Amino acid sequence: MASKALDGMVEEALKAFLAWKGASRLARRRLLQAWLEQVGLVKEDLARLLTEETGKPITLAKGEIARGESTLLVTVEALGAFGEEAVPYDLMAGAEGCRAVLRRFPLGPVLAITPFNFPVNLALHKLGPALGAGCSVLWKPCPQAPRTSRLLWESFEAARIQEQAPLRLLQLAPADPAEAQLLAQDPRIAAVSFTGSERVGHHLERLLAGKRVLLELGGNAAVVVDEGVDAGTVARALAPAAVAGAGQSCSKAQRFYIHRGLWEAFVPAFVAAVKALPVGDPMDPATVVGPLIDEATAVRVDEGLDRAVAAGATVLLRGRRQGALLPPAILTDVPEEDPFVCEEAFSPISVLTPVDSFGEGLDRAAATRFGLRASAYSRDLGNLRLAEQRLRAGGVLLNLPPTFRLDAAPFGGVAASGNGFEGPRWALEAFTEGRLIVEGPAL
Repeated sequence: MASKALDGMVEEALKAFLAWKGASRLARRRLLQAWLEQVGLVKEDLARLLTEETGKPITLAKGEIARGESTLLVTVEALGAFGEEAVPYDLMAGAEGCRAVLRRFPLGPVLAITPFNFPVNLALHKLGPALGAGCSVLWKPCPQAPRTSRLLWESFEAARIQEQAPLRLLQLAPADPAEAQLLAQDPRIAAVSFTGSERVGHHLERLLAGKRVLLELGGNAAVVVDEGVDAGTVARALAPAAVAGAGQSCSKAQRFYIHRGLWEAFVPAFVAAVKALPVGDPMDPATVVGPLIDEATAVRVDEGLDRAVAAGATVLLRGRRQGALLPPAILTDVPEEDPFVCEEAFSPISVLTPVDSFGEGLDRAAATRFGLRASAYSRDLGNLRLAEQRLRAGGVLLNLPPTFRLDAAPFGGVAASGNGFEGPRWALEAFTEGRLIVEGPAL
C-alpha cells in the first residue's frame, strides 16, 4: 500500500472521529446494537470462513462467534453506565457550592491490530469498545483470515448505514508489518491496541513512547496441582485447555507442576484425557484438535519435539505429523532452558513436571518472564490463598483451567505478557481520557 494511500486512510479516520466524538451514548449504543444484529445474520458464514481460513474446528469457531456476540452485547450494556462519574465536591472543605463530574472523552483515531487465533472475538474486544467510546478505528486484521475479517467489517458497514453513522468510521486496513508500523507512528493515531507476539508488541511499545499503547501479548501458562484433588476430574478439565484448537491460545495450559503425591494418578489420567479428544478434520463437529495455522508452523513445532527429546525429555504421548496437523504431545523430564518450558508453545504441547510440595510448584510456575494466566488446583484453602499471592499473572485461576474466560471480565497480562485489561468496561476506559469538570458557585 503506497504511503499516499496510508495517509488518506488516516485522514479519513480523523474526519470520521471529528464527526463521531460528540455522538451521544444513545447513538453509540444504537450503532453497536445494530452491529450485533448484523453479526447474528451472518454468524454461520463467519464460522465457516473462520474454519476454512484458520483450521479452527468448526464447533470452536461457532463458539467464538457466539462469544463475539456476547462481547458486543456486554459493550452495549457497559455504555449504559460509562462516560461520567459524580465527584462529591460538596463533602470537601473549601468547596462549598461547587459541583464536579469526572467525564471521559474519546482519545481519537485508534489502530487495532488483531491475531489469527481468535480473529472475530478478539477483534470485537477492540473494535466495539473503541467505537463505543467515540473513537474511529483503523483495523489491521490478521492476514490469515481475510474473508472472515471482510465479512465482519461488512456486517459493521450494514449497521453503520442503518444508523447513519459517519463514513469510514471503521476502516479495514490489511497492511503489511512495515505499513502497520507507519500507521502506528502517524501522529494523528491516538492509540494503538495490539494483540500478538511479545517481540512485535514490545517493539511497538519502544517505538511509540508517549502514545497510548495497549498490549495483550504471549503467555506461558502454568498449572500447579496439589495432592488430594481428584486426579481424573482435574485431568479432564485441563486436557482441552492444553490442546483444543491445536493449543493456539495465549492462555493455553502449557507447564504442569504436579505434586509427587498425585503424580502416579494424574499422569495416566491426563494422557488418557488428551487422547480422548478427537483430532482431525476441522469441519467435523466432533473435532477438538485441528491443524496448526500452516504446515511451516507444524514442522517447526515437530522439530522442537525432536530437539527436546534429544536433550533428555521423555515422551508420554506423541503422534505423527500430517501436513499442518500435529497431534498433541505430552513430555516430561524437559530441561528448564527448553523453549517448551521457558517460551510460549502456542501448539498442542504439554510439559509435566513432578514437585515435592505445592509451594515448590508455585515457585516454579512463577519463574517466567510471562504473566498472562496461571492456575492452581487444591482442596486446601490456605494453599489457594497462597497461590493468589505467589502467581504473578493478569489472571490467576483457582480450581479452573487458565483458558477459562468470560468476555465481560477483565483480561490482560503483566511483565512480558502486556499491559492493561481488555473486557468491554476496561477497554472503554483505555480508549478514553478522564477530565475533571468543576463548576463553582453561581455568580
